[in-house]
Amino acid sequence: MTTLSSQTPLDTTAPNIALSKYVDLGKWEHNNETEYRWQGQLALSQFPRLWALRDPNHDNDQPLQVNLTIEKRGNILHWHLQTDGDFWQTCQRCLEPVATDLYIDSEFALLENESQVALLPEGTEVILLDEITEDNKLWLLPMIEDELLVDLPLAPKHDDCEMAVTQVGELPEVEQEQENPFAMLASLKGKLSS
Repeated sequence: MTTLSSQTPLDTTAPNIALSKYVDLGKWEHNNETEYRWQGQLALSQFPRLWALRDPNHDNDQPLQVNLTIEKRGNILHWHLQTDGDFWQTCQRCLEPVATDLYIDSEFALLENESQVALLPEGTEVILLDEITEDNKLWLLPMIEDELLVDLPLAPKHDDCEMAVTQVGELPEVEQEQENPFAMLASLKGKLSS
């Protein structure tokens, strides 16, 4: 089995090897037993779309633990990503920082075309390569960032907190008796039965 990065063979046991920017799929085209493995830490600031969602009152300085495997079996690429870390966002109830868990364990097949779906076990998640590659290159940081963004809550909040509400002035009292919205239906019912 050959291990390829974008430029050099990868030794996952060597310390401080940076994540490759991309995997050149053109080099994998005629080799059916190819893989890229990387394990290490990434600063959350390396993900600009994710970083824009951070709470400005928290430093978000803890690195993200990442374990990434991309392997070609037969003619199909398989992606497996595991991440673990915390990302601080703004709670949508109290407006204070709240930690969002960035634990991901995702697996899917990267297909050249939809006809390859028949080669996979039922229920396998798939992504078409032409939707995510540029110049036959699989850019790794944006792919990891996409997975992180999909997993974020739409409205981050603490499990137990009070909503931040500021009341300005007094609320006017409503003394009007509200009309029953079904009163008209009751009168119509009487007309229909006669």
